[in-house]
Amino acid sequence: MTFKKFIIGGCLIGASFFVACQEQAKDNTNETAAVKQEATEPSESEEKVLDVNEPSELALLMRSMYDKNLALKEQIKNGEIPESFPEDWLSIHSAESAEQLNETFDGLAKEYIKNMEAITKASTKEEGIQAYNNMISTCASCHTIYCQGPLAKIKKMKIKDFESKS
Repeated sequence: MTFKKFIIGGCLIGASFFVACQEQAKDNTNETAAVKQEATEPSESEEKVLDVNEPSELALLMRSMYDKNLALKEQIKNGEIPESFPEDWLSIHSAESAEQLNETFDGLAKEYIKNMEAITKASTKEEGIQAYNNMISTCASCHTIYCQGPLAKIKKMKIKDFESKS
């Protein structure tokens, strides 16, 4: 008989936690909605606040770079070396970011551009692949420090089955 009471008591305690969590989730949802409402209607004395759900200029630029670099990967694998790269990529240094960036980011961004330029200067498919993989390594290096989220996708961008001759 006490075993049944123990089971029933456990179920009641579990149910009460569930109900309490549901109520707390509703409260949090209401608070979030209120905060979003306030953020979308700034008062005259408030400055514009960045919406955390809206990607920054830098995030949008990097998403574009990702898509274009996937196409570039296939192009290089086919032995087609591009003559130039998109000039808007140079804005990597000045694009607005949600994250605080410093000299480390600037150095890695310069290295990225240098590696991109090396791709356009490659005279063979192998040189193009090496330069492309160096560029992707620079992306990965930066993303180990800043914004680790896309790191797994970046690592998959490397051209596999290529042995460096250096």
